[in-house]
Amino acid sequence: MLLAIFLLSFSLLFMFGMPISVAMISSSLLYIGMRGMDLGFMAMQMFSGLDNFVLIAIPMFILTAEVMNKTSVADKIFRFCNSLVGYIPGGLGHVNVVTSIIFAGMSGSAVADVGGIGRLSYQAMVDEGFDKEFSASVTIASSTIGPIIPPSIPMVVYAMVTNVSVGKLFFGGVLPGLIIGLVLMVYVYVISLKRHYPKNSMTSVRVFLRDLFFAFLKGFFPLLTPLILLGGIYLGVVTTTEASVLAVLYSFMLGFFLYRTMKLKDFVECLKQVFATCGSILLLLPAAKVFSFVMTAENLQDIIYQGMMAFSGNNRWLIMLSVNILFLILGMLSDPTVNIMLFVPMVMPLIAASGFDPIHFGVIIVINAMIGNTTPPVGQVLLAVCGIEKLSFEKILRELWPMIVLLLVALAIIILVPQTVLAIPNALFR
Repeated sequence: MLLAIFLLSFSLLFMFGMPISVAMISSSLLYIGMRGMDLGFMAMQMFSGLDNFVLIAIPMFILTAEVMNKTSVADKIFRFCNSLVGYIPGGLGHVNVVTSIIFAGMSGSAVADVGGIGRLSYQAMVDEGFDKEFSASVTIASSTIGPIIPPSIPMVVYAMVTNVSVGKLFFGGVLPGLIIGLVLMVYVYVISLKRHYPKNSMTSVRVFLRDLFFAFLKGFFPLLTPLILLGGIYLGVVTTTEASVLAVLYSFMLGFFLYRTMKLKDFVECLKQVFATCGSILLLLPAAKVFSFVMTAENLQDIIYQGMMAFSGNNRWLIMLSVNILFLILGMLSDPTVNIMLFVPMVMPLIAASGFDPIHFGVIIVINAMIGNTTPPVGQVLLAVCGIEKLSFEKILRELWPMIVLLLVALAIIILVPQTVLAIPNALFR
């Protein structure tokens, strides 16, 4: 009875437009009141959700993306990618995907990708003659790569709740991110040939190599950012948290000293934006912690466990299928951070018993969360692009759904071939 009241109160508050973190705290407060428990215990549960050093990486990676977007770094990366793949049929569509791959090594956030270099790529495609809805759909789909290729904010949260290595998770996301990028580029290529979208003209290989070389030189220092981050983590020079601070320092030095496109007031504006963004993220963590306590107290974990076992019949692949369906549905309804905090601890015993590697599973969960970010009704990236560019939700969905299908195909490949995730971590961390 208490569980039913708890879940009903949360559902009603969420449907009536209350922020999900506030709805979680309010429904948990109602449950604790009905149980006659001490409110001080609830406070302890909430703030224990923030008592983890690795969480410092979240605002630092967001700040890195903000600083990069405030300087000319995004433009230099875009020009390099245009010189690299702009001559392929579908030109700027491929540039859109490749810039997302490169910028993913700096931001760790799909929303930061869309709000920064994604807007630049979208506008360039539209100016070049691509349909607005197709341009927006490529921008949305390619933004899923941001939290898969390291650094990654969802991976930091997953590592926190499962106690696995953040470094292994980061390196495990490299090949899956590239696979998703390749799948999207193949689709852009086919559609561009069909619709006769423009591309850069290549006069000669010599001119192409010359332009690519100079674009690389201009973008050399920004392109070093992912190498500095991952190299520092792999060599043991810095922890993941320290690497996030190093990324902020490096991006600030690029903008303030090398390119002179950033002033102190710009940096202050970046800090303000980070505070606004992190306010919602870091409120979700204690909210999810107390919400998770209530679900554990009501044995919801056992209910989910028994339900999945009944569905799968102890078949490990059916278990993985049911978990993926669960997280895809959750991704359509709520924030990735909430889904990871609440439901990963519930399904981890099932996954461990089925023999799946926690690093492999972590990358799979992040991909599920990112696909959910692109789908209605609550897809953050989809809604962000519709809002920023004032585009029709329905028209974008017509162009976006084939890309979502391809993202699911890429996910299936990554699930069925664990070495797509584990090859690099196993080679580097022995």
